[in-house]
Amino acid sequence: MRYLRLVRRIVTSGVIATTAALGSFVAEVQAATFTLPIEAAAKATGVDVLRDLYGLDGTGITIGVISDSFATAKTFDTSGKPDTYATNIVDGYLPSGVKVLKDFSEPGSTDEGRAIAQLIHAVAPKANLVFHTGLGGADVFGQGIQTLATAGADIIVDDVGYNPQDMPDVPLDFLDLEPPNGAINQAIDTVFNQGVSYFTDAGNDFPDFPIYGHANNPNALSVGAVYYGNAESYSNRPYGVVVEQGQVEPFSSEGNPDFLKPDVVAPDALPISFGLGGEDAPRIANPGFFDFFGTSASAPYAAAVAALLLQADPNATPTEIYNALRDTAESPLPGFDSRLGFGLIQGDKAIAALGVQPKPVPEPSTASAFLCTTIMIVGLTLKRAKQRSKKKAQPSESLILVHSGVTQLPDQPLPEA
Repeated sequence: MRYLRLVRRIVTSGVIATTAALGSFVAEVQAATFTLPIEAAAKATGVDVLRDLYGLDGTGITIGVISDSFATAKTFDTSGKPDTYATNIVDGYLPSGVKVLKDFSEPGSTDEGRAIAQLIHAVAPKANLVFHTGLGGADVFGQGIQTLATAGADIIVDDVGYNPQDMPDVPLDFLDLEPPNGAINQAIDTVFNQGVSYFTDAGNDFPDFPIYGHANNPNALSVGAVYYGNAESYSNRPYGVVVEQGQVEPFSSEGNPDFLKPDVVAPDALPISFGLGGEDAPRIANPGFFDFFGTSASAPYAAAVAALLLQADPNATPTEIYNALRDTAESPLPGFDSRLGFGLIQGDKAIAALGVQPKPVPEPSTASAFLCTTIMIVGLTLKRAKQRSKKKAQPSESLILVHSGVTQLPDQPLPEA
């Protein structure tokens, strides 16, 4: 009986399902678990398929993050307790070992880089993370890009831009709000040519400003924002509209006529453990979490999806990654749109565009096949014993058994269901 209980535990453990009659194995797709409640966004973008069916988690991929700061601001969780990198490790929102190459501790820093890292970790939990501040001027930003690449980053994502309001005399058609071919764009071009994919946010300036700065660089994938919080909708008071899941955010920047930007859109309003913006940080649908709105959330989400694609196809070039995401994106509008780009990224379709196949179902080993056969024999033996006990208790002339819609005489073995 102990053996039978052991067999039952093996069969029903949820790791492998067996069909004893055929002696074959069927791999069950296990629902991915996320460190943050991003299920709505994951389902909308095929991340659940990449995690479940392809078994991807970012292993072997390094993602560099450029933002304001990582671990210098005073931040708090929803209960008012200090929320730090150390508490994030304990709570599982971030891995240990994030490399901070250069942080920023001046007044006004928010640790948005840590919020970005949390979103990346939720999508690609085994990816390595490296951080460098983008504040301090274009030269610091550009140096940060190259430093991250030198540190081994396969993918870099930033959410830093220089506001045109602060530099009114600089034409908006400049790629950086600095001299043309400045430090930021030169660095992006350099790492792109080294095989590093570069993701950047499209900005949150609609309708005041079109997409500006290095987000217009053709060697960077610029990402706009579509609402995919866990609430079905939310009321955006500054714009006076109710935004439904799947709708472009009213603030997501519009592209210039001369550039096909943004390239794509990705989810925002994603949960993080601390409040960006202090007491006014939004909390809409997730008890215990704050909501991270804006293209600053969408860009790292897209970069994390790219990490899963690159894990699946380590030889894919940045151009191939970009094209896979653009060509398979879903949009309610035909072709390119200046707000939606080519549409919402679809990781499951993008991986197919790269020619990657799902993980094959493993063939049963000799031991597994023996176990499967043993289970079948034990099951039939128990059923046969049960038949015979019933046969002794009832007149044999009138005993008919019905199993799975098949009528059988009692002394014949029953077919498997």
